Amino acid sequence: MNLHSRAQSLVVGCLIAASCGACASSDPSLTSVQPVSIVDAAVQIVADGCRSADVHGAGMMIAQGRVATVAHVVAGATQIEVRSASGTAEATVVYFDPILDVAVLKVDAGLAAPIDIGTAAAGDHGRLIVYRDDAPVELAADIQRLVDIRTADIYGEGKHIRPGYELAMNTDQGDIQAGDSGAVVVVDDKAVALVWATSRQAEGRSWAMRTSLLADHLAIGTPVDNGECA
Repeated sequence: MNLHSRAQSLVVGCLIAASCGACASSDPSLTSVQPVSIVDAAVQIVADGCRSADVHGAGMMIAQGRVATVAHVVAGATQIEVRSASGTAEATVVYFDPILDVAVLKVDAGLAAPIDIGTAAAGDHGRLIVYRDDAPVELAADIQRLVDIRTADIYGEGKHIRPGYELAMNTDQGDIQAGDSGAVVVVDDKAVALVWATSRQAEGRSWAMRTSLLADHLAIGTPVDNGECA
Protein backbone atom coordinates (compact mmCIF):
# COMPACT_ATOMS: atom_id res chain seq x y z
CA MET A 1 0.00 0.00 0.00
CA ASN A 2 0.12 2.64 0.01
CA LEU A 3 1.35 5.24 2.31
CA HIS A 4 -1.82 4.38 4.23
CA SER A 5 -3.31 6.58 6.91
CA ARG A 6 -1.41 4.90 9.72
CA ALA A 7 1.95 5.45 8.05
CA GLN A 8 1.05 9.03 7.15
CA SER A 9 -0.05 9.85 10.69
CA LEU A 10 3.34 8.71 11.98
CA VAL A 11 5.07 11.32 9.82
CA VAL A 12 3.21 14.19 11.43
CA GLY A 13 4.62 13.41 14.86
CA CYS A 14 8.02 12.07 13.92
CA LEU A 15 11.14 13.90 15.06
CA ILE A 16 13.83 14.29 12.42
CA ALA A 17 17.43 14.53 13.61
CA ALA A 18 20.44 14.80 11.34
CA SER A 19 22.42 11.59 11.39
CA CYS A 20 26.03 11.54 12.43
CA GLY A 21 26.81 9.53 9.34
CA ALA A 22 26.86 11.38 6.27
CA CYS A 23 11.00 -18.51 -13.41
CA ALA A 24 14.52 -19.84 -11.53
CA SER A 25 15.80 -22.43 -9.07
CA SER A 26 14.61 -22.56 -5.47
CA ASP A 27 18.19 -21.92 -4.29
CA PRO A 28 19.19 -18.89 -6.35
CA SER A 29 22.63 -17.36 -6.44
CA LEU A 30 22.66 -14.03 -4.66
CA THR A 31 25.32 -12.53 -6.92
CA SER A 32 23.90 -9.30 -8.32
CA VAL A 33 23.93 -8.44 -12.01
CA GLN A 34 23.66 -4.84 -13.12
CA PRO A 35 20.31 -4.21 -14.86
CA VAL A 36 20.01 -2.23 -18.07
CA SER A 37 17.68 0.25 -16.36
CA ILE A 38 15.91 0.67 -13.05
CA VAL A 39 12.64 -0.25 -14.75
CA ASP A 40 14.05 -3.76 -15.21
CA ALA A 41 14.59 -4.10 -11.45
CA ALA A 42 11.45 -2.36 -10.18
CA VAL A 43 8.32 -4.32 -9.28
CA GLN A 44 4.79 -3.69 -8.11
CA ILE A 45 3.51 -5.55 -5.06
CA VAL A 46 -0.11 -6.53 -4.49
CA ALA A 47 -0.97 -7.93 -1.05
CA ASP A 48 -4.28 -9.61 -0.20
CA GLY A 49 -5.87 -10.70 3.06
CA CYS A 50 -6.21 -7.55 5.17
CA ARG A 51 -8.84 -5.41 3.47
CA SER A 52 -11.72 -5.68 1.06
CA ALA A 53 -9.40 -4.20 -1.57
CA ASP A 54 -5.85 -5.29 -2.33
CA VAL A 55 -2.98 -3.35 -0.79
CA HIS A 56 -0.62 -1.95 -3.42
CA GLY A 57 3.03 -1.06 -2.96
CA ALA A 58 6.33 -1.05 -4.80
CA GLY A 59 9.70 -2.72 -4.47
CA MET A 60 12.87 -3.67 -6.29
CA MET A 61 14.88 -6.82 -6.96
CA ILE A 62 18.09 -6.26 -4.98
CA ALA A 63 19.52 -9.78 -5.37
CA GLN A 64 18.58 -12.78 -7.48
CA GLY A 65 15.10 -13.79 -6.37
CA ARG A 66 14.97 -11.24 -3.53
CA VAL A 67 12.73 -8.17 -3.54
CA ALA A 68 13.08 -5.27 -1.10
CA THR A 69 9.96 -3.48 0.09
CA VAL A 70 8.48 -1.99 3.24
CA ALA A 71 6.94 -4.13 5.97
CA HIS A 72 3.63 -2.26 6.18
CA VAL A 73 2.74 -3.23 2.61
CA VAL A 74 2.92 -6.98 3.29
CA ALA A 75 2.00 -7.04 7.00
CA GLY A 76 -0.68 -9.67 7.66
CA ALA A 77 -1.09 -10.53 3.98
CA THR A 78 -2.16 -14.09 3.18
CA GLN A 79 -1.21 -13.82 -0.49
CA ILE A 80 1.44 -11.61 -2.09
CA GLU A 81 1.82 -11.09 -5.82
CA VAL A 82 4.80 -9.41 -7.46
CA ARG A 83 4.39 -7.89 -10.91
CA SER A 84 7.07 -6.75 -13.31
CA ALA A 85 7.49 -6.04 -17.00
CA SER A 86 8.32 -9.75 -17.39
CA GLY A 87 5.19 -11.12 -15.74
CA THR A 88 3.63 -11.94 -12.39
CA ALA A 89 4.61 -14.38 -9.64
CA GLU A 90 3.63 -15.21 -6.08
CA ALA A 91 6.06 -14.24 -3.33
CA THR A 92 6.79 -15.28 0.23
CA VAL A 93 8.09 -13.09 3.05
CA VAL A 94 11.55 -14.21 4.21
CA TYR A 95 12.46 -11.18 6.30
CA PHE A 96 10.04 -8.89 8.15
CA ASP A 97 10.92 -6.06 10.54
CA PRO A 98 7.91 -4.03 11.77
CA ILE A 99 10.14 -1.64 13.74
CA LEU A 100 12.36 -0.55 10.86
CA ASP A 101 9.48 -1.10 8.38
CA VAL A 102 11.50 -3.19 5.93
CA ALA A 103 10.91 -6.60 4.37
CA VAL A 104 12.45 -9.03 1.90
CA LEU A 105 10.34 -11.20 -0.41
CA LYS A 106 11.44 -14.40 -2.11
CA VAL A 107 10.20 -14.57 -5.68
CA ASP A 108 11.00 -16.15 -9.03
CA ALA A 109 14.47 -14.85 -9.94
CA GLY A 110 13.46 -14.47 -13.57
CA LEU A 111 10.82 -11.89 -12.75
CA ALA A 112 13.17 -8.89 -12.68
CA ALA A 113 16.84 -8.02 -13.03
CA PRO A 114 18.62 -7.42 -9.69
CA ILE A 115 20.36 -4.18 -8.81
CA ASP A 116 23.06 -3.82 -6.15
CA ILE A 117 22.57 -2.14 -2.78
CA GLY A 118 24.44 1.10 -2.20
CA THR A 119 24.52 4.24 -0.06
CA ALA A 120 23.97 7.92 -0.77
CA ALA A 121 25.10 11.31 0.48
CA ALA A 122 23.34 14.64 0.84
CA GLY A 123 23.02 16.32 -2.55
CA ASP A 124 22.94 13.10 -4.58
CA HIS A 125 20.40 12.91 -7.39
CA GLY A 126 18.25 9.79 -7.44
CA ARG A 127 15.46 8.12 -9.40
CA LEU A 128 12.66 5.79 -8.44
CA ILE A 129 9.88 3.84 -10.10
CA VAL A 130 6.26 4.21 -8.97
CA TYR A 131 3.13 2.81 -10.56
CA ARG A 132 0.31 4.81 -12.12
CA ASP A 133 -2.59 2.77 -13.47
CA ASP A 134 -0.36 -0.32 -13.03
CA ALA A 135 2.30 1.11 -15.35
CA PRO A 136 5.83 2.04 -14.19
CA VAL A 137 6.64 5.75 -14.04
CA GLU A 138 10.08 7.15 -13.26
CA LEU A 139 10.36 10.08 -10.83
CA ALA A 140 13.32 12.19 -9.71
CA ALA A 141 14.26 12.43 -6.03
CA ASP A 142 17.20 14.27 -4.48
CA ILE A 143 18.82 13.20 -1.23
CA GLN A 144 18.40 16.20 1.06
CA ARG A 145 20.14 14.76 4.09
CA LEU A 146 20.81 11.64 6.10
CA VAL A 147 18.43 11.42 9.05
CA ASP A 148 17.50 9.32 12.02
CA ILE A 149 13.71 9.12 12.04
CA ARG A 150 12.18 8.71 15.50
CA THR A 151 8.76 7.13 15.12
CA ALA A 152 6.47 4.31 16.20
CA ASP A 153 6.55 0.88 14.58
CA ILE A 154 4.13 0.00 11.77
CA TYR A 155 1.43 -0.71 14.37
CA GLY A 156 1.76 2.70 16.00
CA GLU A 157 3.55 1.38 19.10
CA GLY A 158 6.72 2.48 20.88
CA LYS A 159 9.39 4.95 19.80
CA HIS A 160 12.15 3.70 17.56
CA ILE A 161 14.94 5.08 15.38
CA ARG A 162 14.97 4.35 11.65
CA PRO A 163 18.16 5.29 9.78
CA GLY A 164 17.12 6.94 6.56
CA TYR A 165 17.10 9.85 4.17
CA GLU A 166 15.00 12.94 3.69
CA LEU A 167 14.03 13.18 0.02
CA ALA A 168 13.13 16.19 -2.08
CA MET A 169 10.92 15.18 -4.98
CA ASN A 170 10.87 17.00 -8.31
CA THR A 171 7.15 17.74 -8.22
CA ASP A 172 7.18 18.85 -11.85
CA GLN A 173 7.52 15.15 -12.65
CA GLY A 174 5.25 13.91 -9.86
CA ASP A 175 5.13 13.42 -6.11
CA ILE A 176 4.89 10.38 -3.85
CA GLN A 177 1.31 9.25 -3.29
CA ALA A 178 -0.76 6.36 -1.98
CA GLY A 179 0.51 3.05 -3.36
CA ASP A 180 4.15 4.16 -3.63
CA SER A 181 5.41 2.71 -0.32
CA GLY A 182 8.43 0.51 -0.93
CA ALA A 183 9.59 2.29 -4.09
CA VAL A 184 13.38 2.17 -4.15
CA VAL A 185 15.52 5.24 -4.77
CA VAL A 186 18.46 4.52 -7.08
CA VAL A 187 21.61 6.66 -7.04
CA ASP A 188 24.52 5.92 -9.40
CA ASP A 189 22.91 2.60 -10.36
CA LYS A 190 22.68 1.45 -6.72
CA ALA A 191 19.54 0.86 -4.66
CA VAL A 192 19.95 3.20 -1.69
CA ALA A 193 16.57 3.83 -0.05
CA LEU A 194 13.04 2.49 0.43
CA VAL A 195 10.30 5.13 0.40
CA TRP A 196 8.33 4.93 3.62
CA ALA A 197 6.21 8.05 4.05
CA THR A 198 5.50 11.49 2.68
CA SER A 199 4.91 14.81 4.42
CA ARG A 200 1.40 16.17 4.77
CA GLN A 201 2.81 19.62 5.42
CA ALA A 202 5.54 20.17 2.83
CA GLU A 203 5.00 19.38 -0.85
CA GLY A 204 7.70 17.21 -2.34
CA ARG A 205 9.17 16.05 0.97
CA SER A 206 9.36 12.32 1.72
CA TRP A 207 11.32 9.93 3.89
CA ALA A 208 12.99 6.64 3.08
CA MET A 209 14.85 3.91 4.98
CA ARG A 210 18.30 2.79 3.90
CA THR A 211 18.36 -0.39 1.85
CA SER A 212 21.65 -1.24 3.53
CA LEU A 213 19.49 -2.40 6.46
CA LEU A 214 18.64 -5.44 4.32
CA ALA A 215 22.13 -6.40 3.20
CA ASP A 216 22.55 -9.14 5.80
CA HIS A 217 19.16 -10.73 5.12
CA LEU A 218 19.26 -11.57 1.41
CA ALA A 219 20.38 -15.19 1.79
CA ILE A 220 17.36 -16.14 3.90
CA GLY A 221 15.06 -18.54 2.04
CA THR A 222 12.72 -19.79 4.75
CA PRO A 223 9.32 -18.06 5.05
CA VAL A 224 8.80 -16.04 8.22
CA ASP A 225 5.77 -14.67 10.03
CA ASN A 226 4.67 -11.38 8.48
CA GLY A 227 2.78 -10.12 11.49
CA GLU A 228 -0.73 -8.75 11.72
CA CYS A 229 -2.43 -6.37 9.33
CA ALA A 230 -1.12 -2.83 9.73
